[in-house]
Amino acid sequence: MRSGFIDGFERRRRHLPHWEQPGATYFLTFNLQDRNAVDLSATHIAQTIVAALKHDDGHRYWLYDYVVMPDHVHLLLRVPAHDGKSEALWRIAQSLKGWLSRRINELTGRAGTLWQQETYDHIVRNREDFEEKARYIFQNPYAAGIVDESGEWRWWGRGKGE
Repeated sequence: MRSGFIDGFERRRRHLPHWEQPGATYFLTFNLQDRNAVDLSATHIAQTIVAALKHDDGHRYWLYDYVVMPDHVHLLLRVPAHDGKSEALWRIAQSLKGWLSRRINELTGRAGTLWQQETYDHIVRNREDFEEKARYIFQNPYAAGIVDESGEWRWWGRGKGE
């Protein structure tokens, strides 16, 4: 069984490649398994998601930007390293998705799997890459045709993000 911590560059593969590195910044996407199962942007659900994202901000990770869309969530976060080790990203994602699945199922009266099994993750390589991912998150509701201007979406925000 994996320990849940990494102490150097790691590469894993399921269907998607996953690269992790202590202290890295990541762009993540959680997608619904069935895009019509629930509307993640419904107020009571989106508030729950945002509260969950902010719960461990400053502890398990530093949250920079996020957006809750009707069928997916994007995050830009950094997992801090301590003595050259950091918590594994897969463990953080699994914890968030598991808690959110149980809570959203309770809120909506549904049962079963909520999220796709794999989370899309990307190590942010440099400042330009970071800024591009932050812009993508901010503009996602506009690009999806949900709002008329990028800053109008209620479920976009920033964490403590150092």
